[in-house]
Amino acid sequence: MKGGVRRICVNVAFFIYLQPMKHTYIAILSILILAGCRQQESEPVTAPSTAVVQDTAAQDTAQPSPAPATPTVAACQVEAPLLLPPDSPVVTEASLQTYLKQFEDAVLTQDAEKLEKLVDPNIRIGFGDNGGWQDFAEQWHLEDKQSEVWLQLEHLIRLGGGYPLADNKELYALPYVYSNWPDSIDAFMHIAVIKDNAILRADPAANADAVCSLHQVILKVDYGKSYPEGAPQKEWWHVQNADGELQGYLNRSDVHSPVGYRAIFNKNKHGQWQMTALVTGD
Repeated sequence: MKGGVRRICVNVAFFIYLQPMKHTYIAILSILILAGCRQQESEPVTAPSTAVVQDTAAQDTAQPSPAPATPTVAACQVEAPLLLPPDSPVVTEASLQTYLKQFEDAVLTQDAEKLEKLVDPNIRIGFGDNGGWQDFAEQWHLEDKQSEVWLQLEHLIRLGGGYPLADNKELYALPYVYSNWPDSIDAFMHIAVIKDNAILRADPAANADAVCSLHQVILKVDYGKSYPEGAPQKEWWHVQNADGELQGYLNRSDVHSPVGYRAIFNKNKHGQWQMTALVTGD
């Protein structure tokens, strides 16, 4: 646009210069026209308001406002036995370390063939007469990649385990809630909190009022009040301390029962580790 205006000015000046006037007037008029052209060139072209541009840029680069901080739930003031997970590797024997790594790989890859090689052919799946790999595979529907057994075993692996009998290093179990459970506490009437800051709620619902937060302690459990009532699998466990002054509901993801699912491992007669049982209950 600037170049077009300049060309017009120059052409006009040159045209005037060719007109039959006195040379002095012609020269002066041409100079004035050219000066006006230069002034026109130096004037900036009107641009959109910089304020509008800046506001638009600010909107493009503005970061979302931080979400309100989740209110801190006060810790429960409760006297209860602690049950802590292993804070250091419990397994020192090389053969068991190797086996557990293979076992974990089979579980994480959901490889039924690999798992079968790591399982006792006579694996126990309950406390009756049934058992063996075929019954195990049918119970857990291992032909289905979405079988719950993979989630169950992965959960046990993540919790970690230990030796149920201190003087027997050829017997190992997952999880630690089973292997390390105190003999002096009734396993059927209590449950272990397996997380820090587990929220105890007033009612069996995720949006229920928070009573306080619990750490890894053992609490009494009331099956009758746990929810859903009458269902074998509970979504919310009703718990309380010894004197009943503190009570409420914990989500199933925050607790594990010592008589819940546990995996038992033994050495066979050839000295090889195998999973010999995956059971729940007595």
